[in-house]
Amino acid sequence: MGSLRIISLFGLASSLAFSATSDKPNIILVMTDDQGYGDLGVHGNDQIETPNLDRFANDSQRMERFYVNPLCTPTRASLMTGRYYLRTGILHTSRGAAKMHGDEVTIAELLKNSGYRTGLFGKWHLGDNYPMRPQDQGFEETLIHKSGGIGQAPDTDANYFNPILWRNGNVVKGDGYCTDLFFGAAIQFLRSDSEKPFFVYIAPNVPHTPLDIARAYSQPFLDWGLDPRTAAIYGMLKNLDDNFGALLQAIDEEGLVEETLIIFMTDNGPTRGRYNAGLRGAKGSVYEGGIRVPFYVRWPSQIEAGRSIDKIAAHFDVLPSLL
Repeated sequence: MGSLRIISLFGLASSLAFSATSDKPNIILVMTDDQGYGDLGVHGNDQIETPNLDRFANDSQRMERFYVNPLCTPTRASLMTGRYYLRTGILHTSRGAAKMHGDEVTIAELLKNSGYRTGLFGKWHLGDNYPMRPQDQGFEETLIHKSGGIGQAPDTDANYFNPILWRNGNVVKGDGYCTDLFFGAAIQFLRSDSEKPFFVYIAPNVPHTPLDIARAYSQPFLDWGLDPRTAAIYGMLKNLDDNFGALLQAIDEEGLVEETLIIFMTDNGPTRGRYNAGLRGAKGSVYEGGIRVPFYVRWPSQIEAGRSIDKIAAHFDVLPSLL
């Protein structure tokens, strides 16, 4: 079953043998928050600017029918555990229903036990207290916001430009835009000297509300005639794209391109009211537009670039495939 998972999900160039340098690749998993299938230029959106993600998609294997849950917390639970979210204790996204059982075994715990350094940067949303925190679930280095988003309880006075964050369990006042801080910390972590491979999970909280973004990012979209809400969202995604480009550049500068497996995906469909590649529904809906998301995987030494796969796959396939 494991071999079938690997062949179908990642389409490895060789499923029979790995070189000594690729049996434990570095792994980077990037998952955004409320970015829909249509929120990328590569999926036919001619109003958005995502050149780095578009280029990455073309350099990767693309899963064209990849599915998640219609809301963020269930998706995150299944991604981390490889299990249906209800089995993990997750019922919803708020009101005490977003707390994953502390005895769940996560991908971070499994990779850490296999010799990986592990880091999470961004959104966790699977429990803010012991034993549910990411540092209790296998992540050695963490920089996160609490709850489901910045500006939510317990940090209701925080904003995206001066976020209240938690580094390894200690509260810190962020100086800068949240997405910049999360990617910056992740890049610093992967650059740190170590003989161990790393697992880096970057989970930026964009373009989830509140729609906070510097005017310089949203103004071009306003100038093109987009409504203020969509312009703000596309500005947030332009900033995300810039940060994703910086991440790829860091991997290149460190000489880690061939030995690093990078996944890009999103957690559910978009909020309503913008382009979604003709898919029916949006976030919160079990129609295609609420659950079908982009999924790109790049590993130059093992995975054929530019390949498009139409087989159905889902978020709970990621953990067994990586293992």
